[in-house]
Amino acid sequence: MHSHEEEMLLVLIAGVFLIGVLGNGFMALVNCIDWAKRKKLSAVDLILVVLAISRISLLCTMKWKSFLITFFQNGFIEDQRIVDFLWATSHISSIWFATSLSIFYFLRIANFSHPFFFWLKWRIKQVICTFLVGPLFFSLISEFLLLEKMYYNRSLNSRENERNESQEVQVNKKQYFITQIGINFLNIPPFFLSIVSCFLLILSLWKHTQRMQPKVNASRDPSTMAHIRAMKATLSFLILLILYYIGLYITFKNFSRLSSIFGVVIMAFYPSGHTLILILWNSKLRLTALLVWGQMKCYLRSILGRW
Repeated sequence: MHSHEEEMLLVLIAGVFLIGVLGNGFMALVNCIDWAKRKKLSAVDLILVVLAISRISLLCTMKWKSFLITFFQNGFIEDQRIVDFLWATSHISSIWFATSLSIFYFLRIANFSHPFFFWLKWRIKQVICTFLVGPLFFSLISEFLLLEKMYYNRSLNSRENERNESQEVQVNKKQYFITQIGINFLNIPPFFLSIVSCFLLILSLWKHTQRMQPKVNASRDPSTMAHIRAMKATLSFLILLILYYIGLYITFKNFSRLSSIFGVVIMAFYPSGHTLILILWNSKLRLTALLVWGQMKCYLRSILGRW
């Protein structure tokens, strides 16, 4: 039997999941249609497309995980194995894609006179492609090896420790905890790069406002507004990512089934909420969303008028 609180959390998960899938699907679809029309895809649009795809995968895996937690509390080992692989892969991918977006904003908007910065700025596409392929590929390979080793040791212990079931459970929990620490260490480099990008954007904005203050109102300057939008996008990503890790801790700490479901709810706000923020602060996506919303309202009015 499931409590009323669990049912409410499952409904909330379904709502956040639906918003996230629709938002990420919209972001990917708009950029793909624009790609088909113009026959080319800019660096930022490419990042948004792969970011949306990775987050849809992450949301689907979260939904699967909440289903296993609710209806199969102990879960099937093979199901848990598939979920863990998909979860870690989609999570690491989405973090690196979001980090690449933060680095793109920094190189595109910030203004420094250092020669190395100019070198990076002129090679922005190569820099972004490097982050999309190199570190991400290394992180995925490392994550695969860590999870494969964990499940190999778990199957080995299940055969050797049949004489002591409590010892087997204790060893499995310890191995799982160590593996989770290893996987989370893979997320430190992109998290650190996002913090550095945000800090350098703040520094660039401060220098820009110092130069512009005697001339015009700095708050209305286009470059200032671009700095502020980029900083908000990066800061919202970092804040929601921290909430994601809080939810991850609650989910895998196994305080209770209710707390595990609540942890999944907190985690789901990261891939859904940040995407909505990106849509609101991207002019092309925002205008398209308003256009679609206006057409939907007209369509609904026409249907209600017939009744």
